[in-house]
Amino acid sequence: MAIVAINSLMITIQQSMQVTGCNLQSFYEKLESLIAIKEKPCSITGDLEALASLEVKIAEVAYRAEDEIDSKSIKVIRAKTDTLRGKAFWKLCCFLEQVVEHIDSIMKEWMAIWDGCSNIKEYLIVSESSKSFLAKTKMRQGLAFWKRAVGHIDSMINNWMMKQRMYTKSKDGEAQNLTLASTSRHSLEHENMMVGHENEFEMMQDQLTRGASDLEVVSIVGMGGIGKTTLANKIFCDPFVMSCFDIRAKVTISQEYCVRNVLLCLLYSVRGKTDAQTYVEQNDGQLADQLQKLLKCGRYLVVIDDIWTKGAWDDIKLCFPDCNCRSRILMTTRNMEVAEYASSGRPPYQMRLMNFDESWSLLYEKIFAKDCFPPEFDEVGKQIALKCKGLPLTIVVIAGLLSKIGKALDEWKSVAANVSSVVNTDLDVQCMRILALSYHHLPHHLRACFLYFALFPEDKLIFVNKLVKLWSAEGFLKVDETKSMEQVAKQSLKDLVDRSLVFIQRVSSFDGKIKACGMHDVIRELCLREARKINFVYVIMDNQNPTKQARHFSTKRARISIQSKIVRKRLPMVCNNDSCSILRFVDDPSSSRMMQELKSSRMMEALKRFKVLRVLDLASLTLNAFPSCIVELFHLRYLALRVYSSTNDRGIDIPPSIARLQYLQTLILKSPTSLAWRFSRPFILPSEIFKMSQLRHLSLDWNYLKQHESIERSWLLRNLQCLSGWNPLYCTSSVFRLLPNVKKLQIYGIQEYYIRSSKDKIFHNLCYLDQLKELKFKTKRMVNATPMFLPPLGTFPKNLKKLAFTGTRLHWEDLEILGKLPKLEALKLGYDACIGTDWEVGEEGFPHLKFLRLKRLYLHKWRASSDHFPRLERLVINRCWSMYSIPQDFVDITTLQLIHISDSAKSVGNSAKKIQQEIEDNYGSSVEVCIS
Repeated sequence: MAIVAINSLMITIQQSMQVTGCNLQSFYEKLESLIAIKEKPCSITGDLEALASLEVKIAEVAYRAEDEIDSKSIKVIRAKTDTLRGKAFWKLCCFLEQVVEHIDSIMKEWMAIWDGCSNIKEYLIVSESSKSFLAKTKMRQGLAFWKRAVGHIDSMINNWMMKQRMYTKSKDGEAQNLTLASTSRHSLEHENMMVGHENEFEMMQDQLTRGASDLEVVSIVGMGGIGKTTLANKIFCDPFVMSCFDIRAKVTISQEYCVRNVLLCLLYSVRGKTDAQTYVEQNDGQLADQLQKLLKCGRYLVVIDDIWTKGAWDDIKLCFPDCNCRSRILMTTRNMEVAEYASSGRPPYQMRLMNFDESWSLLYEKIFAKDCFPPEFDEVGKQIALKCKGLPLTIVVIAGLLSKIGKALDEWKSVAANVSSVVNTDLDVQCMRILALSYHHLPHHLRACFLYFALFPEDKLIFVNKLVKLWSAEGFLKVDETKSMEQVAKQSLKDLVDRSLVFIQRVSSFDGKIKACGMHDVIRELCLREARKINFVYVIMDNQNPTKQARHFSTKRARISIQSKIVRKRLPMVCNNDSCSILRFVDDPSSSRMMQELKSSRMMEALKRFKVLRVLDLASLTLNAFPSCIVELFHLRYLALRVYSSTNDRGIDIPPSIARLQYLQTLILKSPTSLAWRFSRPFILPSEIFKMSQLRHLSLDWNYLKQHESIERSWLLRNLQCLSGWNPLYCTSSVFRLLPNVKKLQIYGIQEYYIRSSKDKIFHNLCYLDQLKELKFKTKRMVNATPMFLPPLGTFPKNLKKLAFTGTRLHWEDLEILGKLPKLEALKLGYDACIGTDWEVGEEGFPHLKFLRLKRLYLHKWRASSDHFPRLERLVINRCWSMYSIPQDFVDITTLQLIHISDSAKSVGNSAKKIQQEIEDNYGSSVEVCIS
C-alpha cells in the first residue's frame, strides 16, 4: 500500500495548493519521481519481510503527513494578516521537506534490499537530480549515502550478473523436465467434470471447427474457479474437434511464466519427448522457429490456458503461423483486456455462473452419485448448491468437505448456513489460493479499490456513482493530469470488472455504462480476508464478538463499516481514533422518530473522538438536526447526512461554518424518504457554501439559499461537476457564473417556484453553463399544478446531450424546441412530464436523438414516423398503461437496436414484436425486443 499512500499524499498536496494558493510543486514532483521508481516491475530476491515492513513505514509516514498538511493548510487559509500567512506557509514547507526526506530515506533502505540493478541505477540518477531539493534539509547525509552507493555499484552489478547466470542455468534445468513427467502426447494435466454449459460448448465447438480460413483466436473469460479450463479441456478432448485438426497442443501460462518453458511445453505437446535433449540445447529463437515449422505442417488447434497479461501474448504470438487452413487458438484468461487484445475480431466469450440445476447436478455427481444418502440430505444439499451461487470451484471444495464429514446431518446443516465462510476457513484450501492469485496480480492502485468492497454488506447493490466519489475521497485514484478523477475511477472499476473480480449488476439503458456492481460471495470472502490482514477495514456486525477484532484494529488510515443497529456499545470499542472513514449501512425505517433521534444523538457522541475522518456516510440514519460537531472535521472529503427537524418550522439550518470544510469534495444532504412532503423541512443553505472550492458533487433535497444576494464573484466553485436538487429560484446569472465547469444539473422544487422562475425568465440563465451536458427538471407532484414553460432555444447550453423531465406538465407541442438542440442524444420523460393523451411529433422531429424513455405517462396515441427519429437506437417504455402502440413506421429506423417494454399494455408489446419481425424481413437485420 506504499504506492497508494504516496499517491494519496500527492493528491493532498495538490489540494493544498488549490485551497491555499501556495506553490508546493517541488514536493509534488519529488514524490512523483519516487512513485515512478517504486512502480517499476522487478524480481525481488531480497528479504520480503523487511521489504513489507518498510512499505508499512512509508504508508504510515505518508498518511500521518496528509493529516498534518490539512491542518497546516487550514492555518494558512485562516491567517488574518500577510505576516501570519507567510509564517504558516513557511511551517508547511518545512514540514513537507521533512516528510519527503523521511520517505526518501526509507526508500533508500528499501532499494538497498531490493535486488534490481537497473532500478538501483535509475534511482541513483533520479535522486541525484534532486540535489537542489535536498540541499535545504540534510544534504550531507544524502550525499554520504550516494558516495557509499556509488562505491559499491560495481560489486552489486557483478553479483547481480552472477545471479542472472545461475538463474538462467536453473531455468534450463527446469525446462528440461518441464511437463515430461506430468503430461504425455495429447493428454491433459488433469480431468475435471463438466456440468452444464451445453449451449456454450456447441457454440465454441462451431467457432473452432467452422468459419473463415484465417487463423482465429477464440477466448474464454471469467473469474477464477468458474470453469474456463474445464470447458477448454472438454473442447480439446472432444472427438469431433480432434478429428478436425492435424496438430493439437496445450500449454498453461500462469502468472509467473518463462517464455522458454512455454515454447518447450508446446514442442513436447506436438512432438513428444523424442527430441527433448535437442530442444534444451537450443536458444529461445531457435525453439520458436522449430515450433513455427511444426505448426505449418497442417491445421492446428492450440489451447493457451490461464494467460494473464498482454505481454505474455506478445511473447509467443509470432510462433503461430497463419496458413489459411482454419487453424485456431483457444485461450482462457481472467482478464477481458487480454482477451480483447489477442482477439481476431470476435468478442470473447464471457463465462457465466451455473444456474441452480447445474449447481445441484455437479454437487450430486460429486457426492450423492458415489454413495447412498437418506432423503433429508437431498434437501440440505440443494440449499448448499443454491448458496454456492453458481461458482463450480466453490461446489467442488464444499463437496470435498462434505465427503469427509460423511452422513452427519447437523454438520451438513452447519455447512449450509455458512457456505462462503467454510470455503475461507482453511487458508490452504485450493479455492482461496486460486482466487487470491487474481488479487495479488492487481496493480498497486487497484488493490485498494478492490479491498474497499469489504466495507459493503454482503449482497449489497453498489452504485457506481457513489463508489466513484468514495474512492476519490479516500485518495485511491492514480494521479492522471489528463483525466478527471471520475474518469480515472470509472476506468479502475472497468479494470476490476475485466479481471472478473467485480460483477456488473445494472447498466445504463442509454449507453450501456455500468450503473451498479457487486461481488460473488466467495470473492467477497477473499476481499474481507485480505482487508483484515492489513487492518484495512473494521466491520461492526450484530453476530460477532467485537472485542477481539477491535483490540487489534490500530492501523493508521483504517475504515469502519457499521452493519449493526447496536452502535453505542460497539463503536467505543474501536481502539483507533485515527480511523479515516465511517460508513453506516443499516437502514431502520421501522424505528419511531423518538428512537431515531435517540440513535442519532448517541452516534454523534460516539463520533466526537474521530478527529481525522475523511469519509462520513450517515445517510441511513435520520438525524434530528445538522450536527454542529461536523464542521470541526476539516479533513472531510465526503459527507452524507439524512436530516429531519420537527422543532423548526422554517427549515433545517446549515451553519455558515460549514465553509470550514475546505477539502470537502462531496456533500449529500437528504430528507427522510418515508416522510410525507408536507411534513419535511427544507434545508436553509448559507451563501458561504460557495466558498468551498474543492466541492465536486453537491446533492440536495428541498432547499433555500440564505442571503444569496451577498454571494461574492470571487467565491468560484471551479471544481463542481454535479449539482443535484437545486432550487429553481436560484437559477440566476449571479449563481451560474460561479459554476463554470458543472456538467450535470438537476433543478428540483415545487410548482410555485417553477412558475415564478418562468415569469422572471430565470431559466434563460442556463446559457451561462457552457460545460453542461446533462439537465434534469423535477417537480414535486401536486394536484392541479400549472404547466411549466420551456425557455427559448437559444438559452439552452450548447453542449447539452441529455434532458430529463418529471412532473413538469409540459404540453406535447412544447417538445418541438428540444428537437432543435444540436447535440441532444437522450430524452427521458417521466411521470407527468407532459400533459395530454396525444403526441403528434413536430415536422422537424428529433434528428440527433439516440435514446428515448417514456415512463408513467397518460399517453394514448403516439403519431410519429422514422423521419422524426432517424438516429434512434434505444426506445424504453415503462408503465404507460394507456398507450396503444409504438408507431409502426419505426420499422424504417435503420439505427434501432433495442425496444424495452415493461409494465405496459399488451398491445404495445405486440407492436414492438411486429416491428422486430418486419425489420428482419425487410432489412435482414435484428432488433432486440425485451418485454417484462
